[in-house]
Amino acid sequence: MQMCMTTKRTLLAAAISTTMLSGCYWKDPKLAAAYVSSEIEREDVVEHLVELEARASKTTDGHSTTRAAGTDGYQYSVDYIIDVMKEHGYKVTTQAFDFRAWEELAGTTLNVNGVDLISTREAGEGVEPDYAVMSYSGDSNGPLNGEVVFITPDFNFSSPNYDDTDGCEATDFDGKAVTGKVAVIQRGGCPFSDKVVNAQNAGAKAVIVFNQGNDPGRTDVVNGTLGSDTAAVIPAFGARYALGKSWFDLSETQSVPVALNVDVKDEMVVTQNVIAETKRGNPNQVVMLGAHLDSVPEGPGINDNGSGTAGLLEYAITLADTRAPVKNKVRFAWWAAEEAGLVGSEYYTKELFAPIYDQAQQEIMDELGIEDPSQLTEEQIELVDARYSKLNKVKLYLNFDMIGSPNYIFGVMDGDLSDTKDSPDNAYTGDFKPPYGTSDIEATFNEFFTAKSSATVPQALSKRSDYAGFADWGIAFGGLFTGAEKVKTAEEVEQFGGEIDVAYDKCYHQACDDLNNVSQEALYVNTQALAYVTTYYAFSKPLFPPKEVPDAKPMTRMHSVEQPTQKLRIGEKLKAADSHSDHGHFHGDFDQDRQ
Repeated sequence: MQMCMTTKRTLLAAAISTTMLSGCYWKDPKLAAAYVSSEIEREDVVEHLVELEARASKTTDGHSTTRAAGTDGYQYSVDYIIDVMKEHGYKVTTQAFDFRAWEELAGTTLNVNGVDLISTREAGEGVEPDYAVMSYSGDSNGPLNGEVVFITPDFNFSSPNYDDTDGCEATDFDGKAVTGKVAVIQRGGCPFSDKVVNAQNAGAKAVIVFNQGNDPGRTDVVNGTLGSDTAAVIPAFGARYALGKSWFDLSETQSVPVALNVDVKDEMVVTQNVIAETKRGNPNQVVMLGAHLDSVPEGPGINDNGSGTAGLLEYAITLADTRAPVKNKVRFAWWAAEEAGLVGSEYYTKELFAPIYDQAQQEIMDELGIEDPSQLTEEQIELVDARYSKLNKVKLYLNFDMIGSPNYIFGVMDGDLSDTKDSPDNAYTGDFKPPYGTSDIEATFNEFFTAKSSATVPQALSKRSDYAGFADWGIAFGGLFTGAEKVKTAEEVEQFGGEIDVAYDKCYHQACDDLNNVSQEALYVNTQALAYVTTYYAFSKPLFPPKEVPDAKPMTRMHSVEQPTQKLRIGEKLKAADSHSDHGHFHGDFDQDRQ
């Protein structure tokens, strides 16, 4: 007993070393976490990436390989996860659902005013692309020609009356000769789909959305998605800001012709989430972690998101091999169709949590003698929320999406909003707060990195990855991220090494996102981190410190829980951040960057 207490007092610095003695580590959550984390092997994590790349299937045009949902490559990836998890004693299930699979085929061209433009698919290293086809764009059905028509763009960014809602309302098209033309619309203010559908209804034969230009993050190609539920059937492209502005200036004195061609594959298929869980642990206290398994159609997705997939898989193997006697059940998820807009994780959370909330509401109504939910007062809805939280067995969710970027940072979700509250990438605007426990998860991740003497970069809670559905249903969440298309700063180079003014991931959403596009060091450390944090909660009772009460003495790892004046109800979808997020995965409520 004295040996365990002495080890505990050394906390993480000594615990993360491999000098654990005689099983004492199972008696304390931090020591258990440190022991399992220390058992992660770098080469074994990388080997999963090798396996995933080998399972990618040829794209339709034959120019690359892919593991996009609905492809053979995705199904082979599913089979690999299932085989490994079953081999290591986990209970494995799949959750099938219908999915609208979309793919841009070969032969896309876009010419404006006689200039052939370069697509993101064609641009080689060092070549600036001009445009991208928006996912879920319609087909041109052969070559298509038309003249440009602009829809009220606003370039006066410094004006207090600046209007960023170009094309968001059907009335924006009134009085404009749109029929039979190509509508060119400035980004901002609403989903891309709204702009395209409004233009379509006004008679446009195609749409080009050019970037907004109001800050450095809104100048490059708009690589967007209309979302799998869009009503758009006409071709839709995203373009650089500078091109859009130059076309507008030209259109003031002359007509601007457009010639385009785009061929797409758009069909309904069945795809699957993979869910696995430990056989041990309290089934009423589920600690859950997940990563999306699919790639974009353009490439094999080895960093995005083979890295998160591999981290989860190797942690599961290590947890099984150490025979860790977890106190809480651990549940793993590999999500399908994240790249199409968080489809798999949103399906899972709605299917699981909505019936629990309905049960909680009915129980409270029965106890109060109320028949109609509309009769519930604010105080009674609070009772429903509390009952739901008690009935819900999933107590937290950890998300791992891109954890091996080649020019990486160690990004940790800012669960207490202490560093990113004012960030344009923060979805928790006003005094909305994340679910209780989210800040504790951030603190636990940071404990790991502090013990490693490593810096971290707080990440805004943009709700643009698979934790979004869990957040909406009141589940505490956290996770890691090593960066996507934004460039690394001088300060970050000092902290993590790497190349200044170069993207964290130069192959983001491209065919070159293969085995050569991963930092093995970042992948290894982040896999250790996810192992540490998940194991810590798998052994913790209670999971989180109790909420602070007025005049209570502050406690370690405890954060303020002032009641917000704006109450985000469980099951109410909070809009994703309306800015150009660093991490564009999402099917959000604002304009949607395609990841």
